[in-house]
Amino acid sequence: MKAYLRQHSSLIKLSATLVLCLVLTTSFVYSAMKKDITISDIDGQKKISTFKTNVADVLQEQNIQLAPFDRIDAAMDAKLKDGTVLCIARANKVEVKTNEFSKFFFTNARDIKSALEEAEVYIGELDIVEPSLDTAIASDTTISIVRVTEEVVDDTVELSFIEQVVRSDKMDKGESRLVQKGQKGLKQVSTKVRYEDGKEVDRQVIGEKILKQAVNKITEEGARTTLVTSRGQSFTFVKSLVMSATAYDLSYESCKKNEGDPYYGITASGIKAKPGIVAVDPKVIPLGTWLYVEGYGEALAADTGGAIKGNKIDLFYESSKDVKNFGRKKLKVYVLDKPKYKFK
Repeated sequence: MKAYLRQHSSLIKLSATLVLCLVLTTSFVYSAMKKDITISDIDGQKKISTFKTNVADVLQEQNIQLAPFDRIDAAMDAKLKDGTVLCIARANKVEVKTNEFSKFFFTNARDIKSALEEAEVYIGELDIVEPSLDTAIASDTTISIVRVTEEVVDDTVELSFIEQVVRSDKMDKGESRLVQKGQKGLKQVSTKVRYEDGKEVDRQVIGEKILKQAVNKITEEGARTTLVTSRGQSFTFVKSLVMSATAYDLSYESCKKNEGDPYYGITASGIKAKPGIVAVDPKVIPLGTWLYVEGYGEALAADTGGAIKGNKIDLFYESSKDVKNFGRKKLKVYVLDKPKYKFK
């Protein structure tokens, strides 16, 4: 009986040992087959334990589906290991709009710059991209691109000259002479012109260069208003003129009137013709103006004539011989600073 009990006890111990070994073996096999992995998807990261051996099987197990343009960073038949991290990049629909084209595409890019590079859309240095290149891609993103170009345009501009007037006490008032002829200058103006989608939107002057300096016009004008004659007489005058001078008398050739005519010897102002009376164009010298005529003396503008128009003067002489000898001359005439003669 004792021998039987000892044998039965040994059998129990052996069975227990076998059971323990089986449990340990099963636990080891279980541990060897189970993998703890991480899956990163659009919703974030999640850690799972799985007995699946490859990527395709674990995605099916987790009911994770990939759209045609989605990407995962491992091959579908890649073997899983404990600690494996699977990253899924979901594709976003993107539209690119320019003035040249509009196109749709799906991308896994994380920002606008990467998406455009992936789609082989060229971006110029000055182009305007909305949203900005560092903006994260979201679903149904629209990217607008404005093509920007700039050019520098050079134009030649004329520079006006300044007209300078110099007063001179060595010249009579009313006289003038050109000292220096004015000449226009030239300037090159550089302008930066900006175009957006081919349309000009701004222009800015960025530089100027003088190609030719302008030369000022210089005119000398008389300031002297005092006349001292060769006889020592002194007159103050308002201005001086150089006039075309002729002479006339009371002959029919000069006045077209004969003695006996009621207007014979009567001037246009109503006074009698006599030495010192001169005929002028009233538009140039008003009647009643006192004058000093070079080589003739003091005179009064009191007559007119059909041929005396503009810058002309006709001097009265009593002698037809003197008229004939006078001919036609250029004389300086001074408009004296005296009150006008009042005709009755």
